[in-house]
Amino acid sequence: MAHLRSLERERSYQPIPLYRDFNTQRSIKLDLNSLCIRRPTETFFIHVKNPNLIAWGIELDDLLIVEQSEQILINDLLVLEKYGEYKFYQFFNEVNGEKILFSLDVSEPNLRIQEWNEINVAGVITNVVHQMRSRTSPIKYAA
Repeated sequence: MAHLRSLERERSYQPIPLYRDFNTQRSIKLDLNSLCIRRPTETFFIHVKNPNLIAWGIELDDLLIVEQSEQILINDLLVLEKYGEYKFYQFFNEVNGEKILFSLDVSEPNLRIQEWNEINVAGVITNVVHQMRSRTSPIKYAA
């Protein structure tokens, strides 16, 4: 069985063991919710079915973790509710009171608004869960 050790020097990564307590009698399993979700009652998930978000590193079948937020910051990725669907935008900048939103989907127009109440912001994307290994591999190999 592989053993994860704590790195003493500064590294670009730090492995996190599935079980956090090595020195106790019981095992406390790592919970991804504790790492990815800060405010559970104000968080929801979106399963991506739009292939046009690839330029932003968001792929088909990714899982977006979205948090409802009172504060929207420049460069936040926003989820807008438009015509009964979710649309994705980046809050790019604010110039002379005009907010500029870039669409993450090339088929949607960019937006310029004066006030946040002109649009329906469902939340801010806080995390993207991306499947690295294909879920449907047509070729199976023996190990």
